[in-house]
Amino acid sequence: MEEAPQLRPPKWWPWAVAILLVIAVDAFLIGSRTGECIDYTAESGAVSTCTSGPVLGAEGTWLLAAVSVLVISHFARRLVRAARHR
Repeated sequence: MEEAPQLRPPKWWPWAVAILLVIAVDAFLIGSRTGECIDYTAESGAVSTCTSGPVLGAEGTWLLAAVSVLVISHFARRLVRAARHR
């Protein structure tokens, strides 16, 4: 007679790693900045300027934050569910 396969409880650590990975990617993308400088010659009389901002732009940064909150909340729910089964 064959034994019935035992269901193994879901593991919690892959969800924790996924949350940390999302946080690391967010920190890199939100923490990185890009910019440009426009230098004029002294003879032109114009003022040299520099601008900087987030790599993804303001809209992209807000979109990344919103998507990250949704993804992290989903992963956290799965993490809690897996930990509860243990």
